Amino acid sequence: MPESTLAATIVVDMLQYLEAHGSPAESIAHRCGIDLPVPLETDARVPGRQVERLWAAAVEATGDELVGLHMAEDYSPGTLDILGYVVLSCRTIEEVLDRLSRYVRVLNDGLRVTIVREGSVTYCRPSFITSIDNYLLRRPTEAIDALFGGIARELRRLASTPLTAQEVWLRRPRPGNDARARYERVFGAPVRFGMSEDRFILPTSHLAERVRSANPMLLATFEQHADALIAALDRPASRSHQVAQVLVQRLKGSVPPLREVARELAMSDRNLQRALRNDGTSYQKLLDDVRRDLALRHLSAPGTSASQVGFLLGFSEPSAFHRAFRRWTGKAPGAYRATT
Repeated sequence: MPESTLAATIVVDMLQYLEAHGSPAESIAHRCGIDLPVPLETDARVPGRQVERLWAAAVEATGDELVGLHMAEDYSPGTLDILGYVVLSCRTIEEVLDRLSRYVRVLNDGLRVTIVREGSVTYCRPSFITSIDNYLLRRPTEAIDALFGGIARELRRLASTPLTAQEVWLRRPRPGNDARARYERVFGAPVRFGMSEDRFILPTSHLAERVRSANPMLLATFEQHADALIAALDRPASRSHQVAQVLVQRLKGSVPPLREVARELAMSDRNLQRALRNDGTSYQKLLDDVRRDLALRHLSAPGTSASQVGFLLGFSEPSAFHRAFRRWTGKAPGAYRATT
């Protein structure tokens, strides 16, 4: 079953928040299986199971059960990536909510947001995709807190007059008095707990409010980019891409044999080899490519030695890693690191 993924920018922001609040982001990332540095390309994704572990680690490290809510207050503008630019360019709050519904998948492909109008009120209702391995079905609270906290923040800053919710519904059980007060401070509205669904409710009159940074020409450009990212998410991954993703997850000190990767993809060895030939590649070629990409990423991060990188990538001895790295880049690992 395919797994949900998150935009890498969100994970970077989570780790930066933890570091700023006294928690060692590097060791937390390592415990969660997240390789550093996290790539910041627009289409870079992080598997949902790693994010699920990261949320659990964040709560444990900070002792804050509302860490998702507080992260939403502190997130940097780049966290939302292309969706952030789309939102800033919209003309009205109605357009902002419409684009949130359309493009939220760019941030989390296991999440959907429906906008419902009921007379004098309009509400945002999140739901979770059940046809994939979706961590939100197991651990939704922090993600919902972050989503609704982010909506509250955007409403306050986008319009000429700061806007607030009318009421917020949360499925989570009623917390203690201090936590309830913090929810109401962030949302600027009464919060009801133990509800049948999560809702961020606002007056329908808010929809006509103008966005201060509106730019219709830029909006069209940003929407084209966001549409391309959505199309890429909808496109079935090739077998070679699936194998590369498995290798990225499994290269932790040893190299998984082809039969183990085939088993993980519910294929026979022979069928996987045939599929890779049809993609114009081979298991060994993909392994070499993944090792190269991970080596460059690891050596760009401070505090990681070449011998550690070689071990992580499954090389039997440092000299074998050094030979491979010279073949990839024409440089020794130390010389490469000196240039980054």
